[in-house]
Amino acid sequence: PEGRTQDGGGDASFRWQCVEQPIGKLLFRRFLEGSPGLAAAGALWAELEAFDQCEEAERAEAANKLRSRFFKAGGAEHCGFLSAAATATPTG
Repeated sequence: PEGRTQDGGGDASFRWQCVEQPIGKLLFRRFLEGSPGLAAAGALWAELEAFDQCEEAERAEAANKLRSRFFKAGGAEHCGFLSAAATATPTG
């Protein structure tokens, strides 16, 4: 199956290694934060995790802060690698 190593042992997917495994997550985030071109991606990841934990009443304001910090061109932490669909303001 997809995400498995060739020898059949262990899950080699990004999600398993860098999101679900605490040490893998820590190492990958440190890699992002230590790489000048990827530091904004590390900061965005941290902010998205914080967003997932915030109260429902705070979500609209938190979403606006995320958009202005990471999704607007010209910002110091603009994540230009994100697609237009990923950064579009939701409708409805």
